[in-house]
Amino acid sequence: MGGAGLEVRDDAIRLSFYYEGKRYRKTLRVGDKPMRATQANLKHAARLADEIRRKIKAGEFVMSEYFPDDGDGGPTTLAKGLDTWLAAQRVESSTKAGYEAAANFWKHASYHDTDLTLPLGPVPLRQLKLAHILTALARRPELSGKTVNNYVSVLRGTLGLSVKDKIIRENLADDVPSAKWQREPPDPFTAEERDKIIAKADAKHPGQVANMVRFWMWSGLRTSELIGLRWANVDLASGTVMVKEARVRRERKATKTNVARTVRLNSQALAALTAQKAHTFMKGEEVFQDPRHAEGWDTEANFRKVFWVPMLKALGLRYRRPYQCRHTYATAMLMAKMNPAMCAKQLGHDVKVFLTIYAKWIEGDADDREMALLESAIGPAVVPKQTGGLAK
Repeated sequence: MGGAGLEVRDDAIRLSFYYEGKRYRKTLRVGDKPMRATQANLKHAARLADEIRRKIKAGEFVMSEYFPDDGDGGPTTLAKGLDTWLAAQRVESSTKAGYEAAANFWKHASYHDTDLTLPLGPVPLRQLKLAHILTALARRPELSGKTVNNYVSVLRGTLGLSVKDKIIRENLADDVPSAKWQREPPDPFTAEERDKIIAKADAKHPGQVANMVRFWMWSGLRTSELIGLRWANVDLASGTVMVKEARVRRERKATKTNVARTVRLNSQALAALTAQKAHTFMKGEEVFQDPRHAEGWDTEANFRKVFWVPMLKALGLRYRRPYQCRHTYATAMLMAKMNPAMCAKQLGHDVKVFLTIYAKWIEGDADDREMALLESAIGPAVVPKQTGGLAK
């Protein structure tokens, strides 16, 4: 039994209370620094002292919930819970990096408590409130809906593990509404733009870079599939490549869909690979390499900064990232009247997904024909002769 009072020492706030027959004096902290004795902080401390007093009286007080350093060393705070969940994940490094980014967000996020702004990471899991989570997200309005959902997913996993470990009773993240987000629509290059880019690459960076640009524009591979393509999966005789792996952050992994596919090569893509054979076929596994280092591309970043951006600027073209080469190939197939099912197979899409992503190009001709029917029915527009001046 016992109560809790406040003591102010050297501009720091200390709680003084009796628990299980022993007197404790605990300095309140914000992060690793003592909480300053401002008026707002004193109000917060008074509420905390009253809460501790009530819990001690009811026999519900747990020291580690309020002062983790005095507990059993378990994952009592949100930050410790996140670390425990991360350590339990058996995933590829690229996925792990995304999880770590989300965990860092929650560790360094802040929330409002009346007139205070406090860090979320040090909050004991049993004291975590839905309002804390929602406030932390509301303080970052610039985050995309997709990013918010990814962050909440990691928090949900963390709290879910803590529920199973009987540290907390409920998973508050289950009550966080899913954020709305819209997939970035395709922004392909026109046929004229595509041809200018290929010609520029041939003139400015003949050889490996030009071959990669041409192949990318005419094969539609994803970025990770392109830089992960190996000669062992290329069959020039049959004019096909087997796309069954990708390269992400220097590591090989399965493709995004985890399904291997055979891509049939058109004459442009086949010509690019035939020309590329002289550069890398005998040097290593990767089909395309950074010519500056004679090594495979780790990511798109170096290619984009050193080669892609300068080429687009020199051509005076609106910037689009290299991934739009994939969309450019997709729309080229559709404008050539190819069967959408075949197009989807080439790109490694489910047909339904393909139709959704590229509906604008699939429906374009049909819409024009329908409007032409209307125009033929209503006839040409007759506009009354316009007169100047004001009506009298």
